[in-house]
Amino acid sequence: MAYFLGFDAGGTKTTCALADDTQVLALETGGSIKPLRVTIEQAQQNLSALLGEIAKQSGVDLRAISASCIGTAGVRLPQTDGWMRQILSKWAGGEIVVCGDEEIALDAAFPGAAGVLAMAGTGSNVMGRTSYGEMLNVGGWGPALGDQASGHWIGVQAVRSACRARDFAQPTLILDRVIRHWSANSLDEVVDIGNRTPPPDFSQLAPIVVECAEQGDAVALEVLELGGRILGEDAVEAFRHVRNLDPHAPLPGIAFTGSILEKVGFVRQSMIDTIQCALPSVHILPEAVDPIQGALWRARQAIKR
Repeated sequence: MAYFLGFDAGGTKTTCALADDTQVLALETGGSIKPLRVTIEQAQQNLSALLGEIAKQSGVDLRAISASCIGTAGVRLPQTDGWMRQILSKWAGGEIVVCGDEEIALDAAFPGAAGVLAMAGTGSNVMGRTSYGEMLNVGGWGPALGDQASGHWIGVQAVRSACRARDFAQPTLILDRVIRHWSANSLDEVVDIGNRTPPPDFSQLAPIVVECAEQGDAVALEVLELGGRILGEDAVEAFRHVRNLDPHAPLPGIAFTGSILEKVGFVRQSMIDTIQCALPSVHILPEAVDPIQGALWRARQAIKR
């Protein structure tokens, strides 16, 4: 029997699944193995602990693995591919495929086929892929230049909007909640914290903004709906790019993934409404896709080739 490993290697955590040809036999989450986030020693320790749990759950000797696929950000950096192969080959046998995290998410939704994927978690991006494999993106310019609807964007935009709301005497819960979260003594201290170099982790404010919106805060709700609308516009643009590059292929679908789009209904519904208004005949997958399924699909394809 053939066995496969799939990895979704993010900046804060790594999810790994071991599967055979048809089903997942073990699933576990561990620490990051991503370059620029941890040292190679830390990555090796995190991966060792993660694979130890996978082997324990499955009872499979990892040297019997036929192929593995690691999906991660930063594959354009030359060190990423070599780093991933180096740390994984120490414990697992078989072929190793390293590709972008957006590619495994696309494959989870549309295995090897054309499609558009909106991603929003700590960061955000919209990817498109033609039927012959050409990739394109809209957005994904990073926290300073883009990342609309991401956790970071929501945190920054909410504090900005709340400060402006205060200037115009518009009520909002956001500033008081941020003061409490940052253990600040005053609004002046919030301003100081928010403008520090390096800045605070604004993505940690996203759950606070969602909580405020659920309690009827108009400023918080406007921020979340704006993020979804912009991300929806990006998805529409990516869809049009794919169609222009691949006009004779079947109509591509649109999928989504990431913690924000999976868990924050205000953002997700705003995005879907924007897409459906512009592209009423396009199929949007109803649930967030699991990138691990795409990584396993790629691993299985590796031995078929």
